[in-house]
Amino acid sequence: MSGDACVLRARPVDAEASDLLAPGVGVFAPTVGEGELVSMGQSVGTIDVLGVLRELTVPEGVAGRVTARIGGGRARVPVEYGDALLTISTAAMAHVAELGSAASANAEGALSFTAPMSGRFYSRPSPNEPPFVSAGEVVQRGQTVGLLEVMKTFNRLVYQGDTLPEQATVERIVPNEGDDVVRGDVILALGSLSEK
Repeated sequence: MSGDACVLRARPVDAEASDLLAPGVGVFAPTVGEGELVSMGQSVGTIDVLGVLRELTVPEGVAGRVTARIGGGRARVPVEYGDALLTISTAAMAHVAELGSAASANAEGALSFTAPMSGRFYSRPSPNEPPFVSAGEVVQRGQTVGLLEVMKTFNRLVYQGDTLPEQATVERIVPNEGDDVVRGDVILALGSLSEK
């Protein structure tokens, strides 16, 4: 039998970590391990409550690296209501955002720069300053193209990725200022310089 999905509740541990709590008594079967990155809406396992399986997902505003998991490496762990299933650290996320994101190709083969994690997108360092990049400009590897706010921490989005060219033309900035994005969402629609 399977039940509905359940969004986990987060409890702050400190300024840079949160625990994701068991929604009830049951048997937790995690699908993520220590060291893995998780973000809002991602499934992190299931809980079996009297034969009913419920998928457990990361709540809004939580993204980071799993630093602890109840039961260590065990595949199934009995839990009680409010037990800390996972501890998520946001400290590593600034580093992840600076690493940039992978390029993706849509059906037409167009290049795009995608969000490396979930958060709120900002195209400028402050409301009074110009945007990091604008449509029609050329971006280069290592250039900051925006900011991503994750749990009140601003992370630089840096243009780089194994499959991205050294330089590309920004055709369009997809999210609006202050839009929420999830990992994998297109931030910049790009054009190759060789196509111009």
